[in-house]
Amino acid sequence: MKAIVIGGGIAGCSTASALSKRNIQVTIIERHEKLAQEASGNPIAVLYPKLTSTPSLNNDLTLAGFHYSLDLLNSLPKIPQLFDTCGLIQLAFNAREKARQTLLLQQKLALKIEQITALQANNHAEIGLGNFDGIYLPEVAWVNPALWCMALTKNIEKVFSSEVLHLQKTSAGWRVQIANAQTLEVDMVVICNANDIKQFAQCASTKITPVRGQINFFAGNEQSKNLKTIVCSDHFVSPAVAGLHTTGTSYTPSDLNSKLSENDTHENLQALRKISAPLFESARNITGRVAWRSQTLDYIPLAGQLLDEEVLRKDPPRYNANPVDLPWLAGLYMNAGHGSKGMITAPICGELIAHLARNDEFNLSTKLMSKLNPSRFLLRELGLKQLSQTLYR
Repeated sequence: MKAIVIGGGIAGCSTASALSKRNIQVTIIERHEKLAQEASGNPIAVLYPKLTSTPSLNNDLTLAGFHYSLDLLNSLPKIPQLFDTCGLIQLAFNAREKARQTLLLQQKLALKIEQITALQANNHAEIGLGNFDGIYLPEVAWVNPALWCMALTKNIEKVFSSEVLHLQKTSAGWRVQIANAQTLEVDMVVICNANDIKQFAQCASTKITPVRGQINFFAGNEQSKNLKTIVCSDHFVSPAVAGLHTTGTSYTPSDLNSKLSENDTHENLQALRKISAPLFESARNITGRVAWRSQTLDYIPLAGQLLDEEVLRKDPPRYNANPVDLPWLAGLYMNAGHGSKGMITAPICGELIAHLARNDEFNLSTKLMSKLNPSRFLLRELGLKQLSQTLYR
């Protein structure tokens, strides 16, 4: 089999890696000059499985993805500055967060989690924090997304500074038209280009919103280098990685301003002050970076095989139709819409797509797999909500 993966961020690279492991010949098409230049281009990302207070399918995906991502990182050759399991302190910085933590601690989660006092939090962090109790998650890690993308695709063909313009279904698979006027014939295509998925007619019904996020950086010093763990309130601060602390992140839906915002910098730094006054006071020469998450309406990624929207609209199925009989677009898949959890959810969704391509069993529940399907919003729009929840049986 031959496959095209559109997009060279963590979604595209992890999907390409999963396909390649199954002897599928993969080519990544990336519009930039190198991998991980959009939301995956931050110098570090935090592998933090932040969970809602009650059990949910979203929590199931987050936990499964967290452990999958850690296992995937640990399976790679040792690369300096790729990742570090440094742990994370989540401060109970307000009543709502404290209540969430109380409910989490009452659940039997597949996650190491400890309740800690403000004194214990300070001891874990090895730097002065605000006077908040909280929880400690020793398995949490930071990761360098660009290094991860490169490690995953070391032996995979990549085409840079180009983009896919058009996808056409053929009797044998897919005809892929690329910007340099080249046309490729492949068995399958996986769309992983985040907020640009709707450039393809086959994705017209997907619901996705760009969410602007700004992070800021400041150099470590003799005092700040004592920080050994990630610390979160509603923002976060990292240990010094390659000499820089990272703090953020702002959250602004549909804001397409690519320049650093003074307001967002101020917001990030005030959140840093609440987390740790000593860190705030040591922050000098503040720089930053802007990127856009791709967020879905229900905060669940878009992962799986697409349905043919044109056929569905012309001849909608009954609510109790057999999913096998639906107009599936054979060989067309999507891995996008991961919001702020891309490093956790994108790799396991890439693994799901590889399993679907080879028709293998997968250890996600069929209910969750249905929830992830990228055509679920189209089915709901057509009054087929029940069918959208049972696409895999």
